[in-house]
Amino acid sequence: MNIEANKKKLIGWIISILVPAIIAFVPVSPNFTQNLKLFFIITLFVILIIAFELLPQLISAFLLPTLYLVSGLVPIEIAFKSWTSTTVWMVLGGLIFSNVLDDCGLLKRIAYYVISKCGGTYAGTVFGCFFIGIALNIVTFCYGWLVSSALVFGICKAMDLKPSRESSLVCFAGTIGATGATIFMYYPGYFALMETAIRKFIPNYRMNMFSSFMYNGFAVIFYILTLIILMKIYKTKDMDVKFGKELFEEKYKELGKMSVKEKKSVVMIVLLLVYLFTTGFTKLPAAYGFMLIPFLMYLPGIDIGDSKTLSKLNFSMVFFVATCLGIGIVGAEVGFGDFLSNIAVPMLSGKSPLIACIAFMFIGTVANFFMTPFAMLGSLSIPFAQIAVSLGMSPIAAVMILLLSCEILLLPYQSAGNLIMYSYGLMPMKDFIKQEGLKALIMIVGFILVMYPLWNLFGLM
Repeated sequence: MNIEANKKKLIGWIISILVPAIIAFVPVSPNFTQNLKLFFIITLFVILIIAFELLPQLISAFLLPTLYLVSGLVPIEIAFKSWTSTTVWMVLGGLIFSNVLDDCGLLKRIAYYVISKCGGTYAGTVFGCFFIGIALNIVTFCYGWLVSSALVFGICKAMDLKPSRESSLVCFAGTIGATGATIFMYYPGYFALMETAIRKFIPNYRMNMFSSFMYNGFAVIFYILTLIILMKIYKTKDMDVKFGKELFEEKYKELGKMSVKEKKSVVMIVLLLVYLFTTGFTKLPAAYGFMLIPFLMYLPGIDIGDSKTLSKLNFSMVFFVATCLGIGIVGAEVGFGDFLSNIAVPMLSGKSPLIACIAFMFIGTVANFFMTPFAMLGSLSIPFAQIAVSLGMSPIAAVMILLLSCEILLLPYQSAGNLIMYSYGLMPMKDFIKQEGLKALIMIVGFILVMYPLWNLFGLM
């Protein structure tokens, strides 16, 4: 077993060194600058280390910004700029929030209730987690993914699932229901960037609550199909004998009446959901809710959490999140968005709309390895829209394809929601890559065979 593990690590290290070494021999040009080359070498080196799990997560997280800095690629204020992002502190708050809910017993209570209502079966729980994510996004305008992650984590613990493909599938279902729903639901943060780009070509254009669903709503079917195929592959019917509705109903009853801490925690959850719901009107950042409410849980008179809860936190994940956000920041600084745009414009000149759409999706997928979804939408929406107009396509369609490509991913760091779910330690990397890879394949094929013909039929192109 050790020999096999060492062999895999050796192969991982060879690939992690070989790929950046090949990039090092690519000649520079006015478009592919020396800074861009160095950015690709450093970023791919660390990304491959993360993908092959060659180093502890904390070491990998610390290594990337350090290499950006010591190589002279960017100054320290850029290399570590992601630490000033509210997302990092939102994640830390979310981890504290979920750990407090777990310690007081509320997550277990909610989990037993959800599992029993899903029929007490493994398959029912998978789809229950999927729809929990969507439901939370409906009431929070797509800011419910951190709450969803905590609930799914609680469900896995209640089912006594250890890190495995079975636990990974439950987490995967919860993640694509929450984070994955952002490509077809009303997400103010995304919509603001997309509207700005589209208005340069369609003045006064406004996105409504259903704009993205009209284009990308089929993603729901693609997600469900992915879950069904994975359950067939994993033979999850065999797992149903371990569970039963009566078992979890009995476990729920054994918990007895809600404790005072649990009741206070319910108030905190409601307070958070109300805050997230009102952000669309108050224009306050959603992050503030996750940054402040965990603090409230420790105030005298509330006292839901304690120091033991904090000692259980996976602090290395906070470093990891900050590092992953830093890839997009440094990429923008060295001109990665312009690099992609300069490649795309001449390449797509005179091509058919279908070829252009596939190219848009490919470029967006590649960009997602080096940029956050917000960075992608902010820097690539206008170039995509411009290319679409020059080809006689709707700029809206081009930007929607870019949005769709935000969910075509392979690694946890490419999405904050996936990062959080992965941080709970229940999703082995190999299973994560296989599940996301299948989803990506279904989404690409589904776009070509289903979505593109319908876009033409409905005049969306």
